[in-house]
Amino acid sequence: MHRRRKPLHLVLAGLPAHKKKAVKDYVAATEGRLTLQFLPGYAPDLNPDELVWSHAQRTGNARRPLQKGEQLEPGVTAQLAEIGNNPKLVRSFFNHPSATYISDFNE
Repeated sequence: MHRRRKPLHLVLAGLPAHKKKAVKDYVAATEGRLTLQFLPGYAPDLNPDELVWSHAQRTGNARRPLQKGEQLEPGVTAQLAEIGNNPKLVRSFFNHPSATYISDFNE
């Protein structure tokens, strides 16, 4: 929030850590510059993160078994970096019909 001029509306999953007193106190201290909007209890279709994971599972490392001695983490990390370096693909997750409530990313 440091140096931020416009209000920020943050959409969060219902993780208990997001609802802790420390978070509530911080949000209150921003005097309306930060608001939190919580997704319903189980709403993976509304969460662009879930769209990223779905894409990764359909197109990457999950499509083939690990070889003996091969570690999963480096492949997943590389695949997520590749996704992150593709702005058009990243925007597609936010422009998905189920995530249209996120208007700042619409093209």
